[in-house]
Amino acid sequence: MPSVRPSVFNQRERADGGPFLLIEPVEAEDGFSVDIFFTDTPPDQRAAPFPAERLLNVKPDILLIFPLNVRTDSEGYLGPKYEGLQAIAVTRRVDTVFPRPENQEDVEGLLELLPNGFAKDFRQGLGLLWEYRAITEAFRGHDQFNRLIIHHGNDARINPPFFELGINRFHELRREINRISARHQRDSRRDKGQEAYHALLHAADPQRFPRLTKALRADAIADATSGGRDLVSLSKRDRRAAVGLVRSNLQALAQSDTDALLSLKSDIEQVTLQQLIDRFKEMLGKGLPEGRWQAFLMQNPFILSLAFAVPALIVQGQAYAGGKRLNGRGGKVADFLCASASTGNLAIVEIKKPGTDLLAASPYRGDDVYAASGELSGTIAQVLDQRLKLQRELPLLKEESQRPDIHDYGIRCIMVAGRTPDERARQKSFELLRSAMVGVTVLTFDELLARLEEIHAALGSGAGEPLRPDGEAPF
Repeated sequence: MPSVRPSVFNQRERADGGPFLLIEPVEAEDGFSVDIFFTDTPPDQRAAPFPAERLLNVKPDILLIFPLNVRTDSEGYLGPKYEGLQAIAVTRRVDTVFPRPENQEDVEGLLELLPNGFAKDFRQGLGLLWEYRAITEAFRGHDQFNRLIIHHGNDARINPPFFELGINRFHELRREINRISARHQRDSRRDKGQEAYHALLHAADPQRFPRLTKALRADAIADATSGGRDLVSLSKRDRRAAVGLVRSNLQALAQSDTDALLSLKSDIEQVTLQQLIDRFKEMLGKGLPEGRWQAFLMQNPFILSLAFAVPALIVQGQAYAGGKRLNGRGGKVADFLCASASTGNLAIVEIKKPGTDLLAASPYRGDDVYAASGELSGTIAQVLDQRLKLQRELPLLKEESQRPDIHDYGIRCIMVAGRTPDERARQKSFELLRSAMVGVTVLTFDELLARLEEIHAALGSGAGEPLRPDGEAPF
């Protein structure tokens, strides 16, 4: 049962003067030993057996407390106050010994020697003050230790069945609990005041009483996460809020925490790139149609840019490349129309499935040479025809689309299709074929994936490297 506030007991005025203490000496070889029992039964009503439980054991060098639940209306009356913690031992100070108690007044004086943070009124069942119940709750559910020993020093050590705690560490923990409580009380007062303001004044006259801007207490996030060192599980809403906080404070972060911001950028790039790689691999194993791959690459244009030797950008997906007749038929549509980021030179990209056959099923004339498949030859002819139509109609298309920044300095044709052959003879034939192609570059889905993985590996190898003296990132 958790402790209760001292105010609960201060209201318990009893005409009979109870509760009461029973003091019984115990035989001891060295010094003295006295057991002190707690009971609610007045002396004139005591008939064996009557409810009484040991509350204290006093020796010259140690005070052993058995915290009791003294709520008479509780099912656990006169049982242990704390779940999992049966006793608390306090060793004597170096310069003194605990005096032997002879009566209730002596016991009350003895309890005044307990450290700050302890309940010193036996009527409360002793133990720690209600404000420090978090300490006793920390022992709940641990069978290795059920007794707390507070002694000199600053250590925290498990010595079954004891948990040994230095008095200095105890007081530092107690002060930190006080600081946490004070912070939460201030935050609670501020939040309550702001809520009342919005529900009353702002609701009645928004013009005179505009909505207040919520301000986090300074160091609130740092305190909650030990400066960001603690692993914190965030809800979906909290994750979105965290991203928003970083985004809204980018300028301040760039000025005061450049190294941290660069490290965060690298971490984000690695995580998002790994997710992209995992998604790419998952799609490769599903045999998806061309449309799904076109949509995937449209959503992730970074992957498509890896097909180019220079930085490139997508101008249009499902781009019209010209070729319509007077009846409106015959128009050519490219999967992607891309352009060099620096010069605007155009490129046509055609996407096929990973399952597209690139080579013929059987070798040519029984040799170890394989011819191009019908799909590969047909797609090459298709993309070359698209380029021809685009070259003829580009001036008009530029004018109608208001894109004077795109040009025909030699339109490139890129085809992404199939998987890299596994057999050595087929690999040789594939490389011979595509190296002989003029104006058309053929890439497999495996090769795009390999480029993604190389970039991820490069980012990982640079993670955590310090900045150069000139302040530039090592990459």
